[in-house]
Amino acid sequence: MALLLRRKHKNKVLMLLAVLSMSLGYAVTTNAQMQNEEAFASLIESIITKNNTGAGGTTAGVKLANRSVMGPFYQSREFAPLWVSRNGDTGRAAEALDIFKASWTHGLNPKTYHAAEIGELLESKTAEDKARLEVLVTDAAVRYGRDLSGMRINPGAIKQKAEYWRKPLTGEAVLERIKASASPVRALRELEPNTPLYKALQKELVSLTEQRKDYESVLPLGFGGSKHFTPGSKNKDVAGLRVRLGITHRAEWGAPNFYDDETAAAVMRLQREHGLEADGIIGPQTLSVLNQTTRARMEQVVANLERLRWLEQERPERYLLVNIPQQLVWAVEDGEVEFESKVVVGMPQRRTMDFRADVTGIRFNPNWTVPMGIKMADFVPKLIDNPDYMTQKGMEIIQGGESIDPSSVDWENVSRSEISSMRFVQAAGDNNALGQIRVLMPNDYNIYMHDTNHPEFFEKDVRTYSSGCIRLSEPEKIAEFVLAHTKDWSTEKMNNLIASGRTVEISADKPFPVFVIYQSMWLDDSGRLVYGADVYKRDKQLIDVLAQMDGYSLPKNADGHLASASAGGGDSALAYND
Repeated sequence: MALLLRRKHKNKVLMLLAVLSMSLGYAVTTNAQMQNEEAFASLIESIITKNNTGAGGTTAGVKLANRSVMGPFYQSREFAPLWVSRNGDTGRAAEALDIFKASWTHGLNPKTYHAAEIGELLESKTAEDKARLEVLVTDAAVRYGRDLSGMRINPGAIKQKAEYWRKPLTGEAVLERIKASASPVRALRELEPNTPLYKALQKELVSLTEQRKDYESVLPLGFGGSKHFTPGSKNKDVAGLRVRLGITHRAEWGAPNFYDDETAAAVMRLQREHGLEADGIIGPQTLSVLNQTTRARMEQVVANLERLRWLEQERPERYLLVNIPQQLVWAVEDGEVEFESKVVVGMPQRRTMDFRADVTGIRFNPNWTVPMGIKMADFVPKLIDNPDYMTQKGMEIIQGGESIDPSSVDWENVSRSEISSMRFVQAAGDNNALGQIRVLMPNDYNIYMHDTNHPEFFEKDVRTYSSGCIRLSEPEKIAEFVLAHTKDWSTEKMNNLIASGRTVEISADKPFPVFVIYQSMWLDDSGRLVYGADVYKRDKQLIDVLAQMDGYSLPKNADGHLASASAGGGDSALAYND
């Protein structure tokens, strides 16, 4: 009733203004036009607030997901339309539909944003359908803005924790951005991530729809089960290998089944494109890449787009970043990479988690208290075989505040609770598993970066050898970066501390973030997109969850026809299961 009284009062004021404007020679809005606007606003109000939505409480057959958010928003503007103009023009709504239809290039599903229903309503000329169009576009815009601005899945489904990642904008915040913009359509586009890697992934996703797929008929390649198929070898799959690589055999290269130098050169190009050692040898990783279908490549892109949206788009001035599949760490200061360095990450059976933490300082000459999982998996079996194992490693067992003799324990029959009460401690020194430097970065997973007494692993291309923590190839450089702003700190002081053998903690000037992420695709130094290995199968895990929620769709072919992630027929949505 209050809204109705306000409108009547508004009509009287508008009529007075109209008379005054006409006397001055200005064009005015007629009473009939005002009545039409009022009637249209009433239709919008009816759809949003009175549940006058058709069978089953739907609008154009669609259940509104954001009615509670849209009600106050439209009430604040007296139910004036945002996407349909006062003369009934639907140009803005059509532009918004173009954005929703292209959402698949973000790894999203246009169906989520009512693309088909909005398209049908755009064809209608009735005021009722235009009001439904207005409401559906707003409902879709809220969901689109939220999906683009943070984690949209249940983090528990992929063993993640929400607090480490960007939270989606609230529906109110999305609508406020749209309202504040001179162009609602531009406001929608400004919600899209705009980093170089994100844009490169989008471009790659579109490109993959246009690529030929004839080579998939020769997959999978096996090379007779060979673990390392080398140039100069022979196998019937060599002919299929050339089809996969898009090269044509020539007689001067030798027999069709001979793995010649030209074909090896093409394999080396492919290895470089995927961040592998370019040696022409077809081992397990190269074979996995060769056997990847176009659909699987598209889903790898989708998984990487998804994770990039979990990261804050505005990075701090200073931070460390570790990419698990790439097995590298970067030190960033004032937006510039100071250096990058190799790291060793967890074995597939003892995976390094991806998370965010704050770096608070450095511990020099750390001792090592063995985590429970490693005690049970590694130490107890060795102590059963050799009770002196820990003594030989320079380690001590402490229980109840006292050191105990390892040979006094019946390791074959000791209970888990008893082992839990024991602290396995390795003193600082040359044999210490943490080396001479540990980065202090408290987190729920008890994962940290540290020096190592096994530098040989840094010579390998695949560096997944730790029990979950991150081993540094250049720990001194990391320590200098962490403590660069600490008062009176110097490289000389660091060297003296290490030489002293004393365990000392030095705090950073102020805490700063470390991001441990899982991006299996990245840009190399020349800006070229690299397909890396899904070392922990987290891409597959994420794609499975997205498929279950119908969270993405991909074109079946270059004409842009979309196949829903959960749709039957055509390419399987779960191509990683192959």
